[in-house]
Amino acid sequence: MEYGDRHRDRSLQVLEALRNRLGQSGDRFSLVVADNAGAAGELRRPAFDQAWVVPGDNSNREFSGWDSGVEALLARGEAPEVWVFSNDTVALNHGWSERRLQHFGGEIHKLALHSGPWLFGEINDFPRSTMTPMGPLLEWVATYCFAMNDTLRRKLVTLSPGNALLDSLVNERYEAGQGLFRDHVDAAYVDFVSAWLISDDGEGQDKKRRFKWDHEWHKASPLGTDNFDDLRMKARCCLSESMLSVRARQLGADIRSPYDARNAREHVRRSMQFLSDKLWEKFLLRRMRLERS
Repeated sequence: MEYGDRHRDRSLQVLEALRNRLGQSGDRFSLVVADNAGAAGELRRPAFDQAWVVPGDNSNREFSGWDSGVEALLARGEAPEVWVFSNDTVALNHGWSERRLQHFGGEIHKLALHSGPWLFGEINDFPRSTMTPMGPLLEWVATYCFAMNDTLRRKLVTLSPGNALLDSLVNERYEAGQGLFRDHVDAAYVDFVSAWLISDDGEGQDKKRRFKWDHEWHKASPLGTDNFDDLRMKARCCLSESMLSVRARQLGADIRSPYDARNAREHVRRSMQFLSDKLWEKFLLRRMRLERS
């Protein structure tokens, strides 16, 4: 999904490299670029059996755009077994090493043999269980680049949860002292997403401590009349992203990742805690045996 072709070439270079690590003899690859700015036409990309640009639906940004791309591919009579989705930040805000491409490609290739529904991508997590509008969630798949099989895609019907639902969760216009989300949305969820999107002077270090982040959204800014509409639409995308993982789990999907996109220090801390627990367990069992003897 893109909005205009400014980042198209860089993004397609990543997707072509990923395609080359997925391909097996007899596989067929189709590329659909959903341009939410409205462009259309054929593409010449030798890495794909067919490639074209279709006008995308920008009402829910990338999620409605991806739905436009799915519709266009199905309308041509294609029946993909595996779907890979990305937006144009796949190359803009992310670096792709050879090893990273191998991780992504290798895991998707292995999952292609799994007949049950599955969702694949980098996994992020909340600091604690958080209630989304569709149910509780501990972790979710980041949607700048992710994959699923057609079993899950058909169960989901659409990637976007629908504009009516999203509009019922976010405020329509800016009002001083009022945030992006309506009052009935869970406060912990609102706190997490709002902290990611809205940059308030002096709160940067507090955010890192509370949410274990090393960064915030690259366009984070103080909420005001000038940027409310843009932040409102981004909040809808955050809702769509987290609820996609909730919906997939409710549909019985396995959720897999090539690696966890969580804070590395947290992994080290948990590993050290595991070793500490095991050493204490060993010491305790030894002492119990000595006491019995």
